[in-house]
Amino acid sequence: MSQMVRTEVAEARDQGRREALALAALAVSLVSFLNLLGAEKSVLAIVLAVLAIKGANGKRARHRCYLAIGLAALHILTVLAVILLFREELGQLVDLLHKLG
Repeated sequence: MSQMVRTEVAEARDQGRREALALAALAVSLVSFLNLLGAEKSVLAIVLAVLAIKGANGKRARHRCYLAIGLAALHILTVLAVILLFREELGQLVDLLHKLG
C-alpha cells in the first residue's frame, strides 16, 4: 500500500514540476517582449516549454506550453523582421557606437 502512495506522490510531484515549467515558459515568453532585441529569452522560453510538455498529462500545462512556444516564436520573428527592415539604421548605430568607443 505504501508503494502505491509513493508512486502517486511521485506522479503528483512530476505533474507539479511540469505545470511550473509551463508557467515559467509562458512568463519568460511574455517578458521577452520588454527588450526587443533580447531573443535569448525567447529561446529559453521554448526550451522550458519543451521540457514541460514532455509527459505532461494536464491539458492546462500543455496549453500553456503551446502558448509559450507561440509567443516566443512570434518574438523571434519580430526581432528578425526589425533587423531586416532597419539594417541600415542599425549599421549606422553600430558605426556611431564604434566612434564613441
